[in-house]
Amino acid sequence: MNANELLCYLTEKQIDRIFETARKFPPDKLDWKPGPNARSALEQLQEVATALNEFLPGIKARKVSWDDKRFADWMESRAKLTSLDDLEKSAKASTKELTDYIRTLPESDLDAICEMPFPGEFRVADLVSYHLWNASYHEGQINQIGFLLEGG
Repeated sequence: MNANELLCYLTEKQIDRIFETARKFPPDKLDWKPGPNARSALEQLQEVATALNEFLPGIKARKVSWDDKRFADWMESRAKLTSLDDLEKSAKASTKELTDYIRTLPESDLDAICEMPFPGEFRVADLVSYHLWNASYHEGQINQIGFLLEGG
């Protein structure tokens, strides 16, 4: 297995895991927030399910543009997805598009520099692995919410 295939495998598995975790929640608790400034499991799934729709074109172009209006529009559009089935369908479709792209990349391209609106140096490897990292991070957040719901 080369680096590209490993990344695809891990990303696909992580998307399966985050939704397996979310399906353990009582449906009426997906939008529960542990505090006034906290995010619910639903909001975190909305991010994971829609982020690639926003970022994949920029990842492919190796130049991501971002501004406050684009962020506000994304927040508004992702809030419309509220069912686990729709969220999972969106996440899996965009994940497939990402992994199809990763499979076409020569391994040497993973080291290419990308233009980002954020500080720091970003390579193609950083951008194509972000979905895996983001889903892993949010799975942990969702697990913590579940722990708190159980009285932890």
